[in-house]
Amino acid sequence: MTTVLKKDAYKILKKEIDDRGIKNKFIANKIGVSPSYLSQVLNGSKKLSTDVAIKVIQVLDLPLNIFLNES
Repeated sequence: MTTVLKKDAYKILKKEIDDRGIKNKFIANKIGVSPSYLSQVLNGSKKLSTDVAIKVIQVLDLPLNIFLNES
């Protein structure tokens, strides 16, 4: 089965948030998820969903392909 998102998409997201110095709670509120869910995504215990990835791309003004697999 082909997955749309990179395996390490959560690591990319974590780096983007850390590099910008933004609080996880702020991002969670902006994308409509709980801070605990976002924390679980960022530590790799929950999978980053495509829906959440799209919301993050919009909120952080990231390029569309940042989390996407090449194939």
